[in-house]
Amino acid sequence: MKLTPEEIPKELSQGKLTVTVVGLGWMGLPLACLFAEAGAKVLGVDKNQKLVEKINRGETTIDEPRLPQLIAKHVSSGRLKALDSVEKAASTSDVVIVTVPTLVDAQKQADYSILESSCREIGRGLLPGALVILMSTVAPNVTEGFVKPTLEKNSGLIAGEDFGLAYSPIRAMGGRALKDIQEYKKVVGGFDQASLKAASAVLSTIVKAGLIETSNLKTAEAAKIFETVYRDLNIALANELGLYCERAGIDYFEAMQAANTQPYSHLHSPGIGVGGHCLPLYPYMLQTEAQSLGLKLKLIKAGRRINDEMPRHVARLASSGLRQVGRSLTRAKVTVLGISYRANVKETRYSPAIELIDALRRRGSRVIVYDPKFIYTEIKTMGYDSEATFETAVSEAECVILTVGHDEFRNIDPRNLAALTARGCVVVDAASVLDPKAVKKAGLVYRGVGRGVWTS
Repeated sequence: MKLTPEEIPKELSQGKLTVTVVGLGWMGLPLACLFAEAGAKVLGVDKNQKLVEKINRGETTIDEPRLPQLIAKHVSSGRLKALDSVEKAASTSDVVIVTVPTLVDAQKQADYSILESSCREIGRGLLPGALVILMSTVAPNVTEGFVKPTLEKNSGLIAGEDFGLAYSPIRAMGGRALKDIQEYKKVVGGFDQASLKAASAVLSTIVKAGLIETSNLKTAEAAKIFETVYRDLNIALANELGLYCERAGIDYFEAMQAANTQPYSHLHSPGIGVGGHCLPLYPYMLQTEAQSLGLKLKLIKAGRRINDEMPRHVARLASSGLRQVGRSLTRAKVTVLGISYRANVKETRYSPAIELIDALRRRGSRVIVYDPKFIYTEIKTMGYDSEATFETAVSEAECVILTVGHDEFRNIDPRNLAALTARGCVVVDAASVLDPKAVKKAGLVYRGVGRGVWTS
């Protein structure tokens, strides 16, 4: 904060500034590598000692393109180092970036306990003149109403006088985090003008697409929450219309494609629900904040309920198909293809496939899980039965459920699937990757989310 905004990029690129990234998860570790690539001395902090040790050996902990090379490069050069003490890192840092998880509890209320703990430790080590940038997703007013007083109480310093404080949400997805962080515009809000300009200067060293400076912290916080809620509600709308199409004997996808030729219609595809760390959680954070203001966000709550119900609906589609051939879910061999929450990503956080598997098990099914993004022993470690190959996973299956559109699943030939599975096998396509006509032509029973035409 003692440097001008014009001086900061130069000092950082020359390695004269130390940047600490607190939380080395799916977004924190790529951020740390990007700052090291920009020239900064970077300290990455995480409570997971095994993760810290692995990074310090130059090894990656995340399935992210380009990340292994960047970690190896910057650990070897000494520009990137991992440690497990937040206070120690903060006590030697000019910039502290916070990317720890923010969660919801069992009552669907925002849970900032990890963030609170991290801020206490940052405060104990915070240097006068340092800049703190919160990047974890939070509801409006959390940075100023929660993070700021926690930092001040534990540091004895005053925001805006002794240290800078800014908020800049991460707008990226796992599997393309490095690309997204650099190529999406970065939203930035500051506690005061000096904090805003300092944070923008720091972030300009890693963001190519430019910055969007908001008038205050709450607006920056709202921007991230709003974009998440927007997507969650659009998926919920698609899912609800898909449910209607199943009952009405309409192919949702044909109707969607026709509707979307209208320039203002942007209908999404229905499916098994939503997963990942963002969509299942962040709408609830906004609800928690709204409740504190005496406001109920009814539409947002309804959208969450619809999306949360979809895994159980997919299980009901499987049951319907099995009834058609005189079977039931009880004791049926069901192969679930895909445990990732999103196509072509090795990540299971809040995956709706997990809720589906649990629902099938409760109904007495013998469930086999196969996902080409995971070694079968990794799936077994999660507590699920698995097989090493696609062929052995679907062998003699009475029902096959596709949950996610991995490229490998899009190449499935229904005729080969029919040859491997039990006679009269039911295929439930919750990812819309197979041609319903081809599936039925191969002699398989078809069910699909939103595919009312093909379920009779």
